[in-house]
Amino acid sequence: MVAAEAVPALGDAQPVIPGAEPAWQLPAGVPPSPSTATGERIWPDPRFTHWPAVVYVGEERNCSFSLPVRAAGVAGWIRWADADLLPFVLPTDTDRISGLLALPQTVGVHAAQVGIAERTWDLALRVADVREPWPLAALKDGFPVDADGVPVVLLDQRRDPSIERQWKFLLRDQPRGQGPAVVVGDPLESGGSSVFAELPVAAHIAIDLRRSDHAALVALAPLLTTVPKTVIWSPGNDNLFLGTWTAEEERVLGAVRSRCAAMGAQPQLVLLLPPVPVDEELRELATKRRELLARSAAFQGWQIIDVEQIAGPAATANRVADGVFTRYPLGQAQAQVRAALTRELTR
Repeated sequence: MVAAEAVPALGDAQPVIPGAEPAWQLPAGVPPSPSTATGERIWPDPRFTHWPAVVYVGEERNCSFSLPVRAAGVAGWIRWADADLLPFVLPTDTDRISGLLALPQTVGVHAAQVGIAERTWDLALRVADVREPWPLAALKDGFPVDADGVPVVLLDQRRDPSIERQWKFLLRDQPRGQGPAVVVGDPLESGGSSVFAELPVAAHIAIDLRRSDHAALVALAPLLTTVPKTVIWSPGNDNLFLGTWTAEEERVLGAVRSRCAAMGAQPQLVLLLPPVPVDEELRELATKRRELLARSAAFQGWQIIDVEQIAGPAATANRVADGVFTRYPLGQAQAQVRAALTRELTR
């Protein structure tokens, strides 16, 4: 007699019919497949796109804004709150337009309003006194914003000879800062090392392909809560290589000095003057830029460490082999610049 094997009871379980399996569920947090999208275009909101990082008291400047063209020929307007409306009509040949709005002249958070058809948007921009703690927290597309993503403009005093004479008397009576030395900017990396390597203090890399001067201001914001003993800024040449350099770069020099003076002391201020690149097409502009930076630095009491003077011209300082060059000095030339920085930091 053969005993039959026991078969477990199926209970309420139902047999699975091929092709009728339950749909597979995406794990939590995984976005759905693009094939499930409705195809409806997601339009960006109006926003500020460009604004100066540092402006002077009484200086007339603008900020740029961008607006989506959801429907051609529709009327709209933009204004600062409680100011007159600036009307516009959306064009027919593009999906986005831009324009300029005059910057406010007073410290504080300023509200702008945009109206298109029946809908309105609020835009904010913050003007901050350069003498007070800087509310800069990050860069957005190369431009400084605060912790809430609101554009920030620092308001400084323009330098002129009469004001500079007053500054010199003021600075003469101010002690040197006693906070930790600060090194910020472009490390001039080359050959797997940089001029920031092995310095006696922490260095803060602050570079941006669009505006490295803006990156330096953001990096300096949390470092200037006390007055450092020394501040060294290395602008580098990235913005020159990428064609995004502007002469407003030199405003960093005055902003740092104004902030420290307001705290009652002055650091040893040092500019690491970038060298002329080996690229023939950049030499004329690079020379003009160096002259502007050096002149402004001397005018505002900054010392200069000239990379080109220390390391030599790019044709030798940057040479890897015949016809092959790095962007910045390498090897012994790089070590000489690093040694100059170290000497300045130990003064």
